[in-house]
Amino acid sequence: MDQQALGEAAELYLSLGRITRALRRSGDAGSLSPGVASALATLTRSGPARLGDLAAAERVTPPTMSRIVTALEKSGYVVRQADPDDGRASLLQATDSGEALVNGLTSSRIQNFAVALERLDKSQRAALMAGMSALEGALFEPLEPAQ
Repeated sequence: MDQQALGEAAELYLSLGRITRALRRSGDAGSLSPGVASALATLTRSGPARLGDLAAAERVTPPTMSRIVTALEKSGYVVRQADPDDGRASLLQATDSGEALVNGLTSSRIQNFAVALERLDKSQRAALMAGMSALEGALFEPLEPAQ
């Protein structure tokens, strides 16, 4: 790996950390971490899902998603229901309060983020969206062993 790529990676990593901290402070998300909020939003927008499917959609391991779902269940934001296609499995579904919380996220943290995005011109926003999408895709590609 060349030194320029390594330096850019360090700079972007630190920048993303600062952005994440700023967004956490910018609005009330019902004290949910970004990962927990993301899983709840996925269930709210996509409908009921099996734990493994939700884990795949969120790009986390099933044990990690199990911990996330347990927290959401304890908070009353998610319920488990029998899967009509497989009696041994269950489907996770957002509750009314879970859906209300996701809609509340739109009115706090995401709106605060939108204010910052509005400070960018149209071409900067387009470049940011394309770059973040490409970066997210690259992070989840299988890694090749270092040489």
